[in-house]
Amino acid sequence: MSYNLNATFQGEARKVDGIRPLDLVVINASYSGSDYYYYVKNNQNIVGYSLNASGTVVATETTYTGLDVGLGAFKTDISGEIPSMTITVSNTDRVVESLIQTRNYLRGCTVYYLKCFAKHLPSGATAYHVGTSPDRYAVIKDKLYIDSVASDEQAVTFTCKPKFAIKYAMIPRRAYSRECAWSFNDRYLGSECLASVLVASYPTCDGTLDNCRERYNEERFGGFAAIPRENIIIL
Repeated sequence: MSYNLNATFQGEARKVDGIRPLDLVVINASYSGSDYYYYVKNNQNIVGYSLNASGTVVATETTYTGLDVGLGAFKTDISGEIPSMTITVSNTDRVVESLIQTRNYLRGCTVYYLKCFAKHLPSGATAYHVGTSPDRYAVIKDKLYIDSVASDEQAVTFTCKPKFAIKYAMIPRRAYSRECAWSFNDRYLGSECLASVLVASYPTCDGTLDNCRERYNEERFGGFAAIPRENIIIL
């Protein structure tokens, strides 16, 4: 018996479904500027619009990483609680985990939630281009601020609130971590650290207890070295 290996299948050509809506999330990992990370709730990467320094959607193309992004609805109750929304990003590649561990868990940073139809995204010849009628003005954008963060091996979950609920205050100021909190965000040798050595001798610190001991500053260590390494505990 012989088989025709050149057989073609009608209707199997790549099709762009312009009706389906897409949920996109842009996380700004900078407190004073713009350091955007682009994600889309999709089974593959797509080409979308980027944001400028002020958070405006511009015509410049950028790649949104396709992940199983979880988006919760705004929640409130009759007791007057401020509405909040949860955004969950996959933690499999540890990119977001690295961000929250080195940047004070991104508390107070901005998150943009974008909603649009696939056909309004940029058009092009690559597989990542899904748009057919590009229109950046058709993108609906909401701006939120990260209030708290929780993470495990599977996902990082951000609880986000409107601006009036944040007022630039990051509470709590401390988080349970093996690394010293004073070693990040330019707080090394600050009022909490008070390392008793010359800055020229130790210009940087990696946040470990060993580094604190080298500087004879163990009593000012800002971490919790007894926390097991297998898990991350965030309050």
